[in-house]
Amino acid sequence: MRKQRTSSVRKKLIGIGFLLIAVPIISIIVTYSITVKEIIKNKYTQTAIQSVYETSEKLDYLLSDLQKFSTAITSNSELLQLLENRKEASYEDFNQVLRGFITSRSDVELIELVAHGVRYSAGVNRIDKGLLMDATLKNSKGQPLWFPTRSEEIQILSGRFEKNYFTLARKIIDFNTLKDQGYLVLYFEEALLKQAYAGLVDDEGAEVLICDGEGQILSASNEKRIGGSILEEPYFRQALLDPAGQDFVEYQGNVDQVVIHSTISSNGWKLIKTISTDYLYAEMNRIQAAFVWGGLFYVLVIIGFMLFFSFKYTEPLIRMQGVMKQVEKGDLTARTEVKSDDEIGELGKSLNQMIAEMQNLIHRLVREEQEKKEVELEALHAQINPHFLYNTLNTIKWMAKIQGNLSVSKAITALVKLLRISINLGRDMISLGEEVDYVRNYIVIQELRFNEGIHVVYDLEERTQDIMVPKLILQPIVENSILYGITEEHPELHIHVRSFLQESELVVEIQDDGPGIEEATLNQLLTSKTSKDKFSRVGLNNVDQRIRLHCGQQYGLEIDTEPGKGTRVVVRLSAGMVGMKAE
Repeated sequence: MRKQRTSSVRKKLIGIGFLLIAVPIISIIVTYSITVKEIIKNKYTQTAIQSVYETSEKLDYLLSDLQKFSTAITSNSELLQLLENRKEASYEDFNQVLRGFITSRSDVELIELVAHGVRYSAGVNRIDKGLLMDATLKNSKGQPLWFPTRSEEIQILSGRFEKNYFTLARKIIDFNTLKDQGYLVLYFEEALLKQAYAGLVDDEGAEVLICDGEGQILSASNEKRIGGSILEEPYFRQALLDPAGQDFVEYQGNVDQVVIHSTISSNGWKLIKTISTDYLYAEMNRIQAAFVWGGLFYVLVIIGFMLFFSFKYTEPLIRMQGVMKQVEKGDLTARTEVKSDDEIGELGKSLNQMIAEMQNLIHRLVREEQEKKEVELEALHAQINPHFLYNTLNTIKWMAKIQGNLSVSKAITALVKLLRISINLGRDMISLGEEVDYVRNYIVIQELRFNEGIHVVYDLEERTQDIMVPKLILQPIVENSILYGITEEHPELHIHVRSFLQESELVVEIQDDGPGIEEATLNQLLTSKTSKDKFSRVGLNNVDQRIRLHCGQQYGLEIDTEPGKGTRVVVRLSAGMVGMKAE
């Protein structure tokens, strides 16, 4: 029977191992392939899109700056004056103004000015002196126009070179007279664009190009493509028809590729980057492969460990299970047999120790309960019935009155009133007036004891008399004033009891002119809950805690004492929370 149960546990452990490890790992692998891979792919793509977008922003800033430079030339007052008075101006005058502009920029290769068929220039020497007279330029109204890249032959010293230039041209209009004054053409080396997108070409197999709105390629990382067109590319529609923003297109050819394009807002050109998906997602694919093989290896290792531990540890676990069943039936003498010093052995020792502690605890609780009942019975026997004491003292009071002993009668009357209030103190709350009456009766008894050396002044606002307060909060304070205020050097004590409302608070101040309380004594009073030497046996700490319990933590006692100058105790209560006494 025992072997059958052990075999069953082992099979369950093996089954749980497959369910909790193999199934989740396989699920994770499948989920990764379907979902997570797509998420990571989108992240990689978004990163690539962002890099293209940032580069297009960089190009937009560059081209906008060049347009502003052309505006500065066409609006230059000196140049406009020369054009207005061109008959008096010399050829050198125009070239000198243009040289002043070109020397201020390192990215401008050539500035040409065409006015009434005359060509003025500053910069490199262009061999082909043909003029760029496009119909769009002739019909323009002075706005900057960009023209595609073309190869130009230039002469530097005695040598001639071929270079690719893209141009910015605009009509010069004198806005004072609205007359056409000529045309301005700025030549920029195509390498200027390459420098701007050089960071995008670092990826292996990536191609970057810039084309205009017609699809003509103006610049490309593969220089052979300059002057060509993207209209034959499978992605041209998505790239050209997207008027603004950025996006990506995946397409399949000889190699699966991703095309990322972004619009340069200043002139509508398109920045396009193509990269193979194998390169773009290479790192992600490596991570996926490592994850799959690592997961499979992990599953095999864990299954092996599960088989090993299922055979090694099921036997002592079953033994401990049997001991726990005995304990459930009430047999606290049962103990498990410990055969090893490993964690399972420690578990067996802990189980035995726990059972022993339970046994000791039960014995201790039974013993403590018996001792508690004995103490309660002893206290019950020693307790004096307050009703019996009240009735007896009341009888003595009337006998003292009949015999004419007024002092004894007065003291017993006060004591009887105190006992009457004590008998009725089953209530948690009494009115402030009742609390003060309790203090008055207590003072009557203390005046007899101290030969009327106590003088109390009551200054109570009428509207505070009916406010309900926790019981027995003032008498312990007055009692402390008497105990620590009357000494051989200070036989008389004046106490001032004052109550008033302050906003939503009921404030009661009790101030004496005694010698004050030492700091150590005060700390003891504030930490002791009761005192067997006092009439009420209620300490200041108890008073403070009960006030906070009824009214809130922001209320309670404030004690201000200084040796030789007396003591002042402020009782703060929430009048709103305490409530008003019913009529």
